[in-house]
Amino acid sequence: MVATIHPDLDLQSSIRPGLDILANEIVIGLKKRTRFHQNLHLYQPGLVNGNPDVALLDYELNRVESLHAELGRYTFASQESYTDVSDVSPVIKRQTPQSPIMRVSSGASTRILDFYKSWVGKSCPNGEKPETYGETVTADTNVLLSIIERVNLGKLVAESKFLELTPQFLEAEGNREKMLALIVRKDREEKVLALAENLAKHYDANVENIVDVFRFMIATTVDIEVEYLNVRIKSFNG
Repeated sequence: MVATIHPDLDLQSSIRPGLDILANEIVIGLKKRTRFHQNLHLYQPGLVNGNPDVALLDYELNRVESLHAELGRYTFASQESYTDVSDVSPVIKRQTPQSPIMRVSSGASTRILDFYKSWVGKSCPNGEKPETYGETVTADTNVLLSIIERVNLGKLVAESKFLELTPQFLEAEGNREKMLALIVRKDREEKVLALAENLAKHYDANVENIVDVFRFMIATTVDIEVEYLNVRIKSFNG
């Protein structure tokens, strides 16, 4: 008897459509961000009234993520935040569906933020325009939330592949190269990059800069999958 796969782990009908939707949102968000100057002061302490030790981006991320935490977003194992929202209490009664994946922290937030700030430095007009700080940090927050959601969908991909190829993953015994041979699909990666290129052209964005973001997300997602699988294999072996 063939086991029924959890709908959230279905690559064709659930995971990949979700990835493609987020790809659209990310390209739109990146395009919006390039409408504003670099505004790098947003990423340094000093702009938040009454809270001079916190950067405006970190402050705004925490405010938005706290709202999402109130609504139950981070009760899902596939979701992660940039800021600590562990003390935020839900404001609604909500039953979280049983997760098809283990709760494994990717620790990708710092990596994403470092890359993103570097990307802003090369993709946006030089200089500061303080009158647009509010709009700029809003654009930053929206695209960053989409990016961290997208890369962490790699946990669902990893679980789906583990269930499909359990003996092979157990035989790999945590060897990174052996696991990469099982999880990396170059043809799929090329389709993702082609989608990024097409979306960039559609939204009149810089193709090279947009594709750079997607290359980064692919590499980050692969690392998240490997880390998840290491934990999954250890758990399976008891």
